[in-house]
Amino acid sequence: MDTFLVRSPYGKILCVVLMYWVVSISMVFLNKLILSGTFGSQDLTIFSAWYQSMSAVGCIFAMGFGSEKCGLNIKMPRVDPKQLLSRTVLMLSMCSVASLTFNNLMLKNIGVAFYQVARSFTIIFTIGLSACVLGQGLTPRSVIACLLVVSGFFIAIDQEDVTGTLSMFGVLYGILASLTAAISGILFKQAESVVDRDALKLAYYNNVNCAIMFIPLAIGSGQIFAVFQSEFIYSMKFWFVLTFTGGLSLCIGWVSALQIKYTSPVAHHLSINAKSVVQTILAVLFYQESKTLYWWFGNFLVVLGVLVYALAKVFSDSQAVKVLQESDMELPVKVSKSHANGKAEV
Repeated sequence: MDTFLVRSPYGKILCVVLMYWVVSISMVFLNKLILSGTFGSQDLTIFSAWYQSMSAVGCIFAMGFGSEKCGLNIKMPRVDPKQLLSRTVLMLSMCSVASLTFNNLMLKNIGVAFYQVARSFTIIFTIGLSACVLGQGLTPRSVIACLLVVSGFFIAIDQEDVTGTLSMFGVLYGILASLTAAISGILFKQAESVVDRDALKLAYYNNVNCAIMFIPLAIGSGQIFAVFQSEFIYSMKFWFVLTFTGGLSLCIGWVSALQIKYTSPVAHHLSINAKSVVQTILAVLFYQESKTLYWWFGNFLVVLGVLVYALAKVFSDSQAVKVLQESDMELPVKVSKSHANGKAEV
C-alpha cells in the first residue's frame, strides 16, 4: 500500500486531495469548537485569531529550524522592512485581520452546516471587485453563477428561519467576511509581486503583521486579559487546540498549492465544492441537526453557482493562455517573411 501511494500518480493525487479535505474541514470544526463556548462563555473571536497568527509565525520558525537540523531545503524568510511595511502588504494584512475577525464572529453565531452558504457571497464580491478594480468584464457565465448563489443564499436563509436556527448577526458577519475575503484575494495577487512570488515569505510577512495588528484589538476588547485571568491558562487542551488551528491556517495555503500542482485548477475547484458538500453533511450528522428539503436545495444552488464560476474562470484563463501561445507561434513566421523581403518588422 505504501509503495502504491509513493510511486503511483493516482496515489499521490488521492493523498493530496485527502490532505486538503482533512486540513480544511478540521480547521472549520476546531474553530467552531473554540468559539462555541466549549471552553467557557468568554468571547474568544479576536484572541483566538491573534493567537493563531502567532502560532503560524512560530510554525514557520520551527520549519526553518527543523530544516537546518534535518538537511532539508527550507530557508527561513529574511525580513526586508521595505517589503514587510510596503503599502500592499500592509493593506493585505489589515484586510486579513478584518476577514479573520468577521469569520470568527460568523462561526460563533451560525452552525458549521450553514458555513458554506454564509460565506457564499465571496464569489459575488470577487466578481464585482474584479469588474470595478481590475477592469474585468462580466461574462454570461459569471452572471449565471451570481444568480445561482444569490438564489441559494436566500432559500437557505429562509429555511434556517423556518427551523429556528437563523442568526441575522451571523448572516451579516458572513457577508462582511465574504467582502473582506474577496478584497484579500485581490490584494494577495498584488502582494505576491512585492515578495518576488515567494509564498512562504508572504505568509510569514502577513502573519507577522496580523499578529501585531491584533494586539490593540485583543487589548481593547478585553479578551486577552479575560483569558489570562481565567481557568483557560491552565488548560492544556485549550492551548493545544489554539496552536493546532494556527498550524492548520498556515497549512491550508500549502495543501491548496499542492492540490493544484498534482491535479489542475479545474480539479482543485471541483475538490473545493465536493469538500464543502462533505463538510455540510458531516456537520448535520455530527451536531444531529434536522434540515428541510428546501434547505438542501438552497445549498445545492450555492454549490452549483460556485462550480459554474470556477469552470468559467478556468475556461477564460485557458483561452487567454491559448491566445498567447498562438501569438508566440506566429511571431517566427512573420520574422521569416520580413527577412525574405529584406525588411525588419518591430
